[in-house]
Amino acid sequence: MRVSVLAVTAGLFAATTSVLLPAPRAAEAHAPSADDAVALYDRGNYAEARQALLALDAKGALDGPLLYRLFYCARVAGDEPAAQAALDRARKTLEKANENPAALEIPFYLANTYANIGREADAHKIAASATGRVESGAWKAPTTGIGLFQLAKLYQDQGRADKAVPLYEKAIAQFDGTEGRYENNTRWALRYIGDDAASRADFAAAERAYTRLTALAGAPARDWNALAVARARTGNWSGASEAWSTAVKLDQANSDDPRYSARLAEAAALLAPLPQGPPQGTAFKAMSQSDLETFLKAETDAARDVHRRAAEAMKVDKDGVPQRALDAKERAAFQGELTKVRALFVAAGLEYAVRRLPIRETAFHDGYAVLIFQNSEWTLAPDPAK
Repeated sequence: MRVSVLAVTAGLFAATTSVLLPAPRAAEAHAPSADDAVALYDRGNYAEARQALLALDAKGALDGPLLYRLFYCARVAGDEPAAQAALDRARKTLEKANENPAALEIPFYLANTYANIGREADAHKIAASATGRVESGAWKAPTTGIGLFQLAKLYQDQGRADKAVPLYEKAIAQFDGTEGRYENNTRWALRYIGDDAASRADFAAAERAYTRLTALAGAPARDWNALAVARARTGNWSGASEAWSTAVKLDQANSDDPRYSARLAEAAALLAPLPQGPPQGTAFKAMSQSDLETFLKAETDAARDVHRRAAEAMKVDKDGVPQRALDAKERAAFQGELTKVRALFVAAGLEYAVRRLPIRETAFHDGYAVLIFQNSEWTLAPDPAK
């Protein structure tokens, strides 16, 4: 599967040779080293990492991997001109270094660079060459967390999830999370693992990955939405409602669809088990978007028809006041019919929602938003007061 390239970090750097030099001046003694910059970057401290990298750049001390890091730090800061300038420098430096690479780090960063400038075919080619050297034994297979991560990402660049997923799992297990180090690598890996499982309809595995992902501090709304969908697909309606509700809180500007989805999942928890489709009809999962929209409108009409017939039986006057009480059998029959309609409506609505279709816009346009948010719409009017 294809995933857009953002921050992918690494920490493999050649050690500097030991040389006797004059003692540094006091100001120079505190100048950041490449290791300092990498440590800041790996902990997600991009503003500080950028300052350290710029200080090193002033001394001409940035190699290709460090230039790539400088690119991403500038992008996080919203300085796109500086980001693109650093990325172009990283490309040229990495291309030169990749003429005779000794390990995964150079092709890893070069593949990332190509992906960021839209040269996906070149990224695939570089990645395939690097993983081929590991597979042939020309390069030793990595054992560190970051080395395993790099190898996994190179397989990802080739669309080889069968290789990437287990390597990402091994990388996560190896990461040293001290002071948040490699947390963003862990996010990337878990998101890929979850997305791959979801693409294969293995929603139990997707839920496990997304649960671990959202357990990390600062998980964004998109990860909670993904968890909600996985939980909905496994029938964990209460959990899905909670996840969608969290997404609403985290991203108010884009909260409409998660809010509607959360209410549908909340209703599903009360109605479970939900029908897979209408009696003698097409399963909801097999319906097209337009079929689902037609079905939801039909069930809306069906619910209103039950209320109409119940009102007629209760002789509701022009002011909405019932003049006759329903006997127990009548009330049970009408309420049972209404509950069956609601189960079909909620099941179809959730299928629409988990596909990330515009549930709020459609519900508002087609006039059934009130059926999603008002439980009273699914309950008969009380009998007249005695």
